[in-house]
Amino acid sequence: MKHKKYFNILEKVAIASEPVFRQRIAALLVYKGEILSIGVNKKKTHPFQKKFAKNKEAIYLHAETDCIVNALKSYDTDIISKSTMYVLRLKRPTTDSKHFVYGLSKPCEGCMRAIAQFDIKHVYYTIDEGYDYI
Repeated sequence: MKHKKYFNILEKVAIASEPVFRQRIAALLVYKGEILSIGVNKKKTHPFQKKFAKNKEAIYLHAETDCIVNALKSYDTDIISKSTMYVLRLKRPTTDSKHFVYGLSKPCEGCMRAIAQFDIKHVYYTIDEGYDYI
């Protein structure tokens, strides 16, 4: 299953990233089987995130917007609009747990605005058991 391949890559990226408010969220863009960019949640402000934030307090870079920002460094918007985005959230089932499980990573309202502006038509995201898509 092609989707599983991309979620496996995202899982490794999320585990290696620093958690932001106990969240490990990663996103990637794929075009014709090639990974264009990867993004992660960051406890860092960014003007791109501020533009799409759901409210004025949502200033930290989200994985989806980080992924789009990274893609814009190398690809034009035409390629980005033909890409598929994958978003993964890892969480610990209990506070003392050593392992991770999938969590709901449906893009927030602000990230959905960014996804819509760049005309990304296919978005797959993790849920507690597997994944879903928009």
